[in-house]
Amino acid sequence: MHNKVKLPASGSAVALMVASTSVALYLLNTTENFQKAQEMAVTSQLAFLGAAAAFVVLLVVLFDQIKTPLKFIYSCFLKPLSKNGDVSTAQGRLEAFYKDQAEIFDDTRSSLLRGRHTGLALVAAQLKEQLKQSGSDKAPIWVDLGGGTGWNIEQMNKYFPISKFERVYLVDLCPSLCRVARERFQALGWSNVVVLCEDALNGSFPGIDNPDGKLDVITMSYSLSMMDSYYSVVDRIQELLEPKHGILGVSDFYASNNIVKTDAHGVEDYQCNWFTRTFWTIWFSFDHVYLHASRREYLEHKFEVKKVINSRNHMIIPYLVQIPYYVWVGQRKRSEIQQSPVVTHLKSAAANASVASNNLTVDEPTLHQLQINDLRPRSMSTDSGSSQGSEAPDSPSSVGSSRTLVGANQSASTRAMIDKQVESRFGRKLSQWRLPYNPTLPCHTQFRSYIYAFTWEDPRIDLEVLNIQKDDVMFVITSAGDNALEYALKGQPSRIHCIDMNPCQNHLLELKLAGINNLSYSEFWQMFGEGRHQNFRRVLVDQLSPSLSSPALQFWYKNRNTFDECFYETGYSGLALRLFKWLLRIKGLTKTAEEISTTEDIHVQEQLWENVVKPSTLPEWLVKWVLSHPAFLWNALGVPINQMKLILDEGNAVQYIYDTLDSIMTRSLFKNDQYFYNLVVNRKYTRESCPSYLSEEGFQSLKAQKSTDAMLLHTRSIIDVLRSLQDGELTKAVLMDHMDWFDPKDAEEEIKEVSRAIRSGGMVLWRSAGRKPWYNALFEKYGFEVEAVGVRVPGSGVSIDRVNMYASCYKATKK
Repeated sequence: MHNKVKLPASGSAVALMVASTSVALYLLNTTENFQKAQEMAVTSQLAFLGAAAAFVVLLVVLFDQIKTPLKFIYSCFLKPLSKNGDVSTAQGRLEAFYKDQAEIFDDTRSSLLRGRHTGLALVAAQLKEQLKQSGSDKAPIWVDLGGGTGWNIEQMNKYFPISKFERVYLVDLCPSLCRVARERFQALGWSNVVVLCEDALNGSFPGIDNPDGKLDVITMSYSLSMMDSYYSVVDRIQELLEPKHGILGVSDFYASNNIVKTDAHGVEDYQCNWFTRTFWTIWFSFDHVYLHASRREYLEHKFEVKKVINSRNHMIIPYLVQIPYYVWVGQRKRSEIQQSPVVTHLKSAAANASVASNNLTVDEPTLHQLQINDLRPRSMSTDSGSSQGSEAPDSPSSVGSSRTLVGANQSASTRAMIDKQVESRFGRKLSQWRLPYNPTLPCHTQFRSYIYAFTWEDPRIDLEVLNIQKDDVMFVITSAGDNALEYALKGQPSRIHCIDMNPCQNHLLELKLAGINNLSYSEFWQMFGEGRHQNFRRVLVDQLSPSLSSPALQFWYKNRNTFDECFYETGYSGLALRLFKWLLRIKGLTKTAEEISTTEDIHVQEQLWENVVKPSTLPEWLVKWVLSHPAFLWNALGVPINQMKLILDEGNAVQYIYDTLDSIMTRSLFKNDQYFYNLVVNRKYTRESCPSYLSEEGFQSLKAQKSTDAMLLHTRSIIDVLRSLQDGELTKAVLMDHMDWFDPKDAEEEIKEVSRAIRSGGMVLWRSAGRKPWYNALFEKYGFEVEAVGVRVPGSGVSIDRVNMYASCYKATKK
């Protein structure tokens, strides 16, 4: 309440006294007003004295509340450093600056030093994952460099219990801050925490004879930018960190340069404009805090980046004040790590299998050699008789079998070999599933979000037609990832290449994959069944972050409110759902739509649509208006101009919409089968009406069988990915409807590459807005036998699948 009290400034009070006195003097010149002048002078003086007294009383009353900010302002901006001792050394400057504010340090830094909680949570999550993967029960050793008052260590206890560390060392150069830290840890009763008041570069660690390569975790929270010997400190950290599993965590201010980063780590929101990087670099330098871009660049040069979040601190005046800061987690580079026993075993296995050739090293056999059975026609594949079944899981010949590519029983050595081969072809993976890409390319930067929050093709037809087997190698378009997950669940192919040029679509699939591997079914259902999770930020950082690539983590952290209300109303497809919800509401049809989605009578469903909803929501004029706007067609419905032209060449758009929806109402119930349209009505799934991977049985099967290990996420164009594949590497491809988008030249180029990459007997499935798409002939030209899976007949009232959004579905078999 005290902030509502208004006090006259001292200058205003003085002005009031002077003005009133002047008036009084003027009145003295007139005898008749002398008495009034005298009274006014006395009144003004009393008012001034009263205001001064009120100000003093208010200061006394509110002193406990304002003494901390007053002390902070004095210590930071007014007090000469030279008054507190020698400032010629780094320790002297720190002590001079922090001595008078050591007790209030934590209370005054919460708004300024953002990202510390997130940084600690990311490090803790990564540490838990490392311990889980290594199977070690050894208690880790943690060093917090520049740990100050020990706030970081106390907060870390929320994410990883301090009692589970063998030792924790707080290293700081400022005696006053170290004193506060010792008092803190003594009060908490932590006997395994040691406070060292010494230089980060030359310090020793009591209890560790030679600390090099023995520290499991090192963190630096807003301290790295304050260190004079920055580069030497980074080099020393590299020596101290455990080489294989050691984790380095940094949270700090930064300033970028004007050079565009081309790697996928930490690109999002990295760049600062000229004013931001110049102003904050100069501003912080007054306090010996150095933000030059070369500092962060050197850190990322020396260490392998695991996770990065770039953000802005909007303290005091939101969106006007923007202080750049980053949260960063890294490890020692793989090239500096001595080869593990697993890699030694792989070398031996590869050598025994004689996979080395003139242009290959023993370390890097190709994925072709791992999938040798996949590349043979079915009739030539090795029989599944006793010779295969008798092989040891890790024998050289079994490693070559596609059956060892994924699965719950896959050994660590086989998994490591597979990862090595994948990376030898496509580059170092960003996560378990994500392949590297350049996020600065225009083909990627044009997308700021995902278009599809859900997939709009019926996987039931795909599974029936393709008959996916465990030795299949598939090529699919990512979209929202729903159908790729259905293929993994129902068919369990050895490999699924998921391709999308929109990075955000792969961010979405990656989030689902991380959720399947790390969450309980209840939490996963909240996110993708109900479409909302009130604690998504906690789940993202604490549970999902170890499995996510850095670009995906940055995207979801920036959009961490996505699950606050309704996930399925996000993305460009969410625009269509929101418009439909608005249309139902203004027409008073919300309850009718809900009745359609809950009725157990197919005839009731049909009648409600035909007699109530359709006449009100889809008048011909509205359909024509909606379909005449290319921007809405693309952003809300994902329909490009070329695809719309296919529709118009064979009929009219109004009839197309009616043919799509009329037959859906008589095909099956929304309540337990039509989860596509049930989602449109309710903007969430139900346990009875949802994709199979969202059922508890499907979720648990994917988790137990590790079927998601088959997935590789390519953030590139389809033609580029096809060109990177070997001849005959693929067995099945699902191209959705994207061939509709192409001009003849581009379509022929892609179909030619599909023909090269798919083996004899392999199949390609696609859907089209046209009943007889023109590019069918191109598939025939390049060696495919094309046959219709389903073709809509206008006005027939018969659907070709549960979505029925497309006029046709075709299958092509490679001759």
